[in-house]
Amino acid sequence: MRISLKKFAAAAAAIALTFSLAGCFPQKISGAENYDKSYYIRKYRGDLDSNLSVFPDTVENDRVILFESSMGEGVFDTDGYIILEYRCDEQQIAAEEERLGKISFTITHYDGQTFTNNILYDANSYQYPAYITNDGFDSTYEYALIDRVAGRIIYVYGAYVIPNGFKYKDYIKTDISEYKKNSLKAFTVYNHSFDGGSSWDEFDD
Repeated sequence: MRISLKKFAAAAAAIALTFSLAGCFPQKISGAENYDKSYYIRKYRGDLDSNLSVFPDTVENDRVILFESSMGEGVFDTDGYIILEYRCDEQQIAAEEERLGKISFTITHYDGQTFTNNILYDANSYQYPAYITNDGFDSTYEYALIDRVAGRIIYVYGAYVIPNGFKYKDYIKTDISEYKKNSLKAFTVYNHSFDGGSSWDEFDD
């Protein structure tokens, strides 16, 4: 059976629209009892550009102030956010800062070259001091905000963040124009270019 080019184009557009619409209905998860870092790594591994290294592997439910995620899978990318707000005393904050400060990834090129990226500490870009593993590379953000006054740490993952429409405005950059910058020039511990930006090698997960 022959199909005209016009009918074929219409069918292809319908299929693309179906996949696109599927990404318009993000999966939402909330509640301390539903926090499972490994779930996001398994489900979205190819699109996260991260292994969520700033997030704790496990949590104590009674210390969770807020846990919420909204992740949508489109045709080409996954977008959305993961927020964990966690209550900590001074000792717990100090211990967590020690863990965060040691995060690093060594990227290996096919020819054997290696490069090590270390987590970035930034005291100015957010309302709270931040430990950053991804600062917008490939439109992805991941960081931990340290709020010593309130005794809490806020862990954030965001992909394709739209500042004006973001639900948790206190947890994004104070200068929202930063989100318009070239994403392939942004900081990340998870990638490195060995050829001046023509191509990028990713961390080994």
